[in-house]
Amino acid sequence: MATRGIGGGIALLAALWVATAGAAPASSTPLEVAVSNPLALARHGEVLSLPMAEVLQRRPQWRSRSLAARVEGSTAWLPVQAYAGDGGAVPDQLLVQLDIAPKATEQLEILPAPASMPATPNPLFARLVPERDDDFAWENEQVAYRIYGTALEKTGQVFPGIDVWSKRPPRHVVNAWYKRDAEGQRLNDPSMSYHIDHGDGLDSYDVGHTPGDGGTAGWLDGAPVASRNASQVRITAQGPVRLRFEVDYPAWRVGDVTLQQHKVITLDAGSHLNRQVVTWRIVGAPRATVAAGVAVHAGADLVHDGAPRIVVWDTPQKASAGRIATALLLAPGETARYAGTHDAAWALFDVADGDSIRFASGSGWSQGDMPDFRSWQNYLYDYSMRWSHPLQVRWPAARH
Repeated sequence: MATRGIGGGIALLAALWVATAGAAPASSTPLEVAVSNPLALARHGEVLSLPMAEVLQRRPQWRSRSLAARVEGSTAWLPVQAYAGDGGAVPDQLLVQLDIAPKATEQLEILPAPASMPATPNPLFARLVPERDDDFAWENEQVAYRIYGTALEKTGQVFPGIDVWSKRPPRHVVNAWYKRDAEGQRLNDPSMSYHIDHGDGLDSYDVGHTPGDGGTAGWLDGAPVASRNASQVRITAQGPVRLRFEVDYPAWRVGDVTLQQHKVITLDAGSHLNRQVVTWRIVGAPRATVAAGVAVHAGADLVHDGAPRIVVWDTPQKASAGRIATALLLAPGETARYAGTHDAAWALFDVADGDSIRFASGSGWSQGDMPDFRSWQNYLYDYSMRWSHPLQVRWPAARH
């Protein structure tokens, strides 16, 4: 598995978004936007996506400026990110992360970032791990995940599911765990493995031949047919509000049909859930059935409302590691049907060539910030409500 274009794409994005010597002077008047929460539910760390076209229609002189945001009357800056939703180099959205009370409206001020503005800490991280057979790992303050690359297949391990790493927030662990594990192998010291809890968590989740936490597959005769491991990953946004990357898998046969999938995965700062958009190519038939699933290990608790909400309180490989919470939630407006196998719960989709499916999958840990199954179900209910009832924005009249 190889990454491509990461450094170049980010450098180009920065060049497009940093003020240049010839740029027009920015207006000193903030752009005021009214943001309303339609829910009787507090929203913490909510990510608001503002179309860049709406901003620049009202402040065209900001086209080459870095932007900042704050709540009117506050001196604290909110986390912001110029973001390309299509993975390209030109931002089409301004992401702003904020807290908003139930049924409340906040006046948001957008303005050019002052030179003295401190750098925003980045809670998001992702990288290819060539030293570990081309793993790809990513994380935020709450959660960490990985997928496996083609280099791992030489050991006979074809595992296209998503692995969960159980961590204690708000530490980053990816680099530290891989470094310590590699050193343990060099010293022949298994106590240094990331499968052992050294105080910040461990990998105690068995993916094996399951979807893990949100893996996808073809579906034939009542059973999943999985692809090989991921062949290519491309990071297109690295935070501080949203991580975005794209994953490609080799084409594979499912009966008389050949399938190929392209994934776009995003993880927001503070969130437990990855959102996935999976686009399918089909050769050999006009339509196919595909699946997204969550592993259900022996002894796990499973609750579901059909396919729209699949919730698991799972059993880790080590009983001392508590319980691992996993889930799959369909995106608003998405439809699928539920199916269960001996080791997983699935959402099944009927797709044509070029169709995409949308869902979120994620995790929590009983020894982290998700102490019991009820806490996990409450979190997912709130998440679903927020996803289906986005923040409402009222713009001022555009300048002409």
